[in-house]
Amino acid sequence: MVGAVLGVACLVLSLRYFIDDPMEYDLANVRNQHTQPTAAGLLSVRVDKIVGRLGQDGKAIVTDRLDQVQPLVDELNSRYREAAPGRKPFEKIVSIYDLLPNKQQEKITLLKETKDLLERARKRGFVNDKDWKAIEENMPEKLTPIGIAELPELVARPFTEKDGTRGRVVYIVPKEGRSVYDAHYLMLWADSYREVTLPNGDVIHGSGDSVIFADMLIAIGEDAPIAVLLSLVGTVFVILLAFRFRTAGWVTLITLLCGVAYQIGTMAMLSIKLNFLNFVSLPIGIGVGADYCINVMKRRELMGDKDLHRVLVETGGAVVLCSLTTTLGYLVLLTSINRAVQSFGLAAAIGEITTILAAILVLPAVMHWKAESQRGSVHRDGELR
Repeated sequence: MVGAVLGVACLVLSLRYFIDDPMEYDLANVRNQHTQPTAAGLLSVRVDKIVGRLGQDGKAIVTDRLDQVQPLVDELNSRYREAAPGRKPFEKIVSIYDLLPNKQQEKITLLKETKDLLERARKRGFVNDKDWKAIEENMPEKLTPIGIAELPELVARPFTEKDGTRGRVVYIVPKEGRSVYDAHYLMLWADSYREVTLPNGDVIHGSGDSVIFADMLIAIGEDAPIAVLLSLVGTVFVILLAFRFRTAGWVTLITLLCGVAYQIGTMAMLSIKLNFLNFVSLPIGIGVGADYCINVMKRRELMGDKDLHRVLVETGGAVVLCSLTTTLGYLVLLTSINRAVQSFGLAAAIGEITTILAAILVLPAVMHWKAESQRGSVHRDGELR
């Protein structure tokens, strides 16, 4: 009775767990965990103050040709303008052309007029030799627009490729006030530059860890339910086939589902979210739980209801030992510095414990209750006769 009540309660928690979206969106919870600040971490903080978010978190998009740079920038800025106020995907776009003066032709025309005025003033004697010498040092003989080739090497270095090509690299800077460790924002940011179609039909593909991680999260969200469902369907078929669709098979199956419900319910109570690594603990739990329940039920079929105590002691002891060694292996993962590995170890250990408890407590209780019910039925039939 207690097992049934707990099973129903955990089933409700499991449904609530999946309805509320069990995915882990705080990527800080899947990073390495350090008890002491690392040299790299301290240096990163210092560098961030110097180079800003562009240098630390900005991502590079490489075009095929130089003539694609400005259309790419225009298209990305268009996406920024079209985004809702609370869903702006990035802070700004930076290209090598941002390093060049704007409206150069207008400024050159103005400089030529200024130069002409100064030369006429010099001829009329309004500018003495000393002042003219100082002016002449800062007045080029020929005024031409500045191109990317004229930019100093130090300035152009972030936009220079290994072969010396300049200008094909475009940087996209994450939004101020948003963290790249927030998976919701990470997917929004990655979507903004993953694929950009230019007006002429050219397609520019962006990549980097943000796009890869966002795609991984999307894939997990789509594939994890399928993996768990296929695992469950396959296990159901194997159990029912192993017992030739008799009552024992259905009892084994219900016990397994009870153990899996315990696992998910416990994860819900402990606020364990699913990530790219620990979600596999669910199909693993289904598989090993089925193994434990089948072993106990098969032994009961061989020995009968009269030897339930022996079934529990002998076969139950064997499966407990098997589960214990596996559980210890999972618990060792809790010593990892990586939080994703820790979460997998914890979720898998919970699955081991809950499914073995279902196999050695819930299943024997059901078998005992069923045997007692049958004996009581036979006794009543004898009294009626």
